[in-house]
Formats: sequence, structure tokens, C-alpha cells
Amino acid sequence: MGGAVRDLALGREPREIDMVSAARPEEVEASFERTLAVGRAFGTLIVQLPGLDVELTTFRTEAGYSDARRPDRVEYGATPEEDATRRDFTCNALYLDPLADEVRDPTGGLADLEAGVLRTVGDPGQRFAEDGLRLLRMARFEADLELAPAPGLHAAATESLGALRGVSVERVLHELRRLFAGRRAAHGLAVLDAAGVLEVALPGWRERAAGPRPWDEVQALRLCVARALPDVPGALLGFATLFEVDPLGEGGEASLRAGSELLCDLHASRELVAACAGAWRARRALAAAARAGAPRAQRIRALRAGQAAEGLVLARAWAEAQGSPVDVLERLAALERFGRSLAPRELRPERLLAARDLEAAGVPRGPRWSALFEELETAQLEGAVRTQGEALAWLLERARQDGGKTRRSANDAG
Repeated sequence: MGGAVRDLALGREPREIDMVSAARPEEVEASFERTLAVGRAFGTLIVQLPGLDVELTTFRTEAGYSDARRPDRVEYGATPEEDATRRDFTCNALYLDPLADEVRDPTGGLADLEAGVLRTVGDPGQRFAEDGLRLLRMARFEADLELAPAPGLHAAATESLGALRGVSVERVLHELRRLFAGRRAAHGLAVLDAAGVLEVALPGWRERAAGPRPWDEVQALRLCVARALPDVPGALLGFATLFEVDPLGEGGEASLRAGSELLCDLHASRELVAACAGAWRARRALAAAARAGAPRAQRIRALRAGQAAEGLVLARAWAEAQGSPVDVLERLAALERFGRSLAPRELRPERLLAARDLEAAGVPRGPRWSALFEELETAQLEGAVRTQGEALAWLLERARQDGGKTRRSANDAG
């Protein structure tokens, strides 16, 4: 039923298959050896078969959604026609009997799919009031299924923003992840933005994500960036675009930390927070490395950073959104080609010196060691040092220069 039947009608491979029947939960439990009562109060059980878990729900009707999330009353039914009355959109109120090979379409979902229209089952205001998450699902279905909104659908969504009070941020982020995993994600974001859903569903997002800049300016660019991303951007690119704080600024640690804190406040996973921070750093590092005259070492370090691939995509998207000159995009493309041309040893050259070499050269242990190792790697990345012998000669010269600086400092102090 639902999405699987819709996908089949559209010629797509179903992503997930849910089943529904007239059997009540106690009958299901008696019929199968292993079941999980994940949603038994609402008539849903997981039937565990060898190598397969199947979600099986009893036909039901629902009434009363005082928390704008769950029904206050559930009554079991016997037919798809009864069950369809609780569905959100007509394209999700489709039923297929696999044994009889019969499709049941109580709400005209197939005709709406044929016409390319997204329509709620019944009054849209009532459907949205029952569960605020349907506001986000509306945008996802419009985008991924390439459907146009039925007359009054978006207006009803804007009038129903209060229903989002019953939706946790975890559910919102999960729905956004599904949006970013589907086609035309940028269109879905534009729908959510125009309806006012994002700023209500994501507490603190509007107040914090623009940084010190005018919100309308930053948000307009965000939507342009989203359109410049791949048609199916995926979670990392989508969330990195949506949650970067002060994306038009220099991207110092303060703004990167603020973006990470915003994501944490919305209960994003640690992995997603870390990946977004890496993408934000990579975007700016790669944009700087693509500038005319950037040293080879700077370009290589930017290309080997974590999330460099996503950073390049974001750098191009932000450049396009801001109307950057064509040569900026050409330099980013050249930087990407340069990265593909590098052998692993050029990207991460083997360290040619060890701690004992610094000790032998008389370099005092301390912060200078780290600085010297970094300077040596820079020389390697630039091609100025290639062998261990050249590295030792380089080190002795640096130690001599450091010694001279130390003596001059002592003389100045005297």
C-alpha cells in the first residue's frame, strides 16, 4: 500500500513496502511466530520472517490530533476505503492486493498522478493540522515526484504552521534528510521557504544562520546555492547549505562553531555536525586555493582536507549563486583537475625527517619542531625538497638561521 504502489504506478522501484490488512493486532500475533509491537496501539506490528521484516498495519480510521502528532482515537476498519480516510495525500492512499493483482484507489490518487497533481485526502487544512510533519512531506513529494500543488494546498500549509508545534526536531531533520536524498531537492526547499515552514520547524535557525548579514539577502543566496547543487544533493551538501552560519563572511572559527552549535541544538548526529564543519572549512580553503597565484602547497592542502569533494561542490555553487566572474569558476574547475592529476605521494608525501634529525641539528624541543615539520612538508609539496639528503641540508640551513636569530635576539636584549 501507499508509497510502494505509488512508485509502481510511476514505473519506479519501490523503496520500502508496507502492508495493511483487516487482521487486528491480536490476530496477527496469533498468525506469526515472531512479531514486534512497535506501534500496537495504532494497529502496527513488525512481522519477522526469515531474512525479512514486514510492517503490517490494520485498516483503521483516526480522529482527534490534540498534540498535532498522534491521533487521540483509533478505530479498526475492514476495507481500504475506510483506511484511506486517514492518509495524507491521494498518491499515498493506493492499495494493491498482490494475490488478486487488484489496485484499490479510493481517493483518486492514480488520476492525480496522471495529472501531475499533489492533493491531500480531504481538506488540506485538516490534514496538516493533524500532523505538522505533512508540511515537510508536501514539499518532498512535490519535488521528488514532480507534482504540482493542487489549488489552495500551499495557502493551507502557510495557515497551518502552528501544527509544527507537535513535531520534534529529530523528525524534521529526518524528513529533510529524505528531501535531500530525493530529486529536485532545491525545489522542495523553495516550497518550504515560501510557506514559512523552515523558520518555524527549525528553532533558532532564522535568527542565527545569517550571522550579521540581512536575512533576506543570505536566504535568497542559499536557495540559489541549492539550485546549483546536484539534483540529488544528499544529506551532507543539503545540510551544509542550509545550516552554515554567516556563509558570506570569512568563515572564521566563531562562525564555524556557531553553525556546529546550531546543528547540535537541533539534535543532529555528531557525524553530521563534524562532516558539515569539514565541508564549511573545505569550501573556503578551496576557494582561496583557486585564486590566481595560490602556491602549490596551499592548493594541495586544500584538496586533501576532509570533505574536500563536497567543499568543491559548495565552492562552485556559492560562486554561481553570487554571480562570480566566469574565471572564478574556471579556476575552481582547474583546481579540481589539478587534484585528479596528483599521485598519492604528491598529495601526502612521506616525511623525510624524524625527531632524531631535529635533535641532531640542535633544534630545541618545543613548538619549533611542529613548525619545522610543516615548513618541510611545504617545501616537499612545492617540489623544492625531494630526497632525505635535500631534507637534511634544508634542516641544517634552517637550524643555522634559527641560531642566528637567537644570537641576534640575545644581543638586542643585552
